Amino acid sequence: MTTVTSLPRTDRTETLGAAPAREFVALFGLDVDYPADGTPVPLMGHWMYLHEHPSPTQLDAAGLPTQSDILPRPEQGTRRLLGGGSIEFHHDLLLGVPAVRTSQVTGTKHVRGRSGTFTITTLEHLISQKGRVCIREQQDVIDHYGPHTTATPQPAAPAASGVALPIDTTTLFRFSALVRASHRIHWDENYARDVEGYSGLVVPGPFQLIAATHRIRTLRQKPIRHVSFRYTSPLTIDQGMVLSCTARTALVTDSTDRVTSRIEILD
Repeated sequence: MTTVTSLPRTDRTETLGAAPAREFVALFGLDVDYPADGTPVPLMGHWMYLHEHPSPTQLDAAGLPTQSDILPRPEQGTRRLLGGGSIEFHHDLLLGVPAVRTSQVTGTKHVRGRSGTFTITTLEHLISQKGRVCIREQQDVIDHYGPHTTATPQPAAPAASGVALPIDTTTLFRFSALVRASHRIHWDENYARDVEGYSGLVVPGPFQLIAATHRIRTLRQKPIRHVSFRYTSPLTIDQGMVLSCTARTALVTDSTDRVTSRIEILD
């Protein structure tokens, strides 16, 4: 059952600087004009802005925040991760212009599955500039109770034609810094292996989503206005990263054809 929570709506304001956009373009090798004030934020580049800024005392041993303006405090022994969501692009965000992100929890639900018990909290973010909503995003944040378990491999669609993308520790470190991702599974290999039980550093879901969305954009004749995404299994850099796209869909897999992300264009 889904329950609407009583957590308040929160607003966060930031002028969108050009420097993060330049790093974003460089990191993903995008063929776009050099970002400057007054030009649009690169597609999916809103992930670089409007973050919370926890102090060191507000982070747990995994590097995850223990306090949030929006999310309820995670319970002891849970693992918090982003499970998926959707993004609607209504207008370009512009660099050098103040933006406001209005966020609220729209519901929670408790799920019991084969790999344990989960609480799914759904967030809604509205990012506005000059009084109009430019981006509407929904995110499903999952709190998993119990130890980490590896998902059952899911074969990629036979029709998919995959391209291996280079991914290494330096790239993950740069991306984590860019989007303020402090979770140690993305930059501390000893922690990822010895504590969390992964085979190596974990590639963040948003990194997979951004790479896939920009690949889809090169195959389309029109802009992307609505994208949904679901993270289905952890992807570690030792497993490789393979991207298979059409003009409307993308699968991210590892070298064994296990699907780690599914992306779909809904417009």
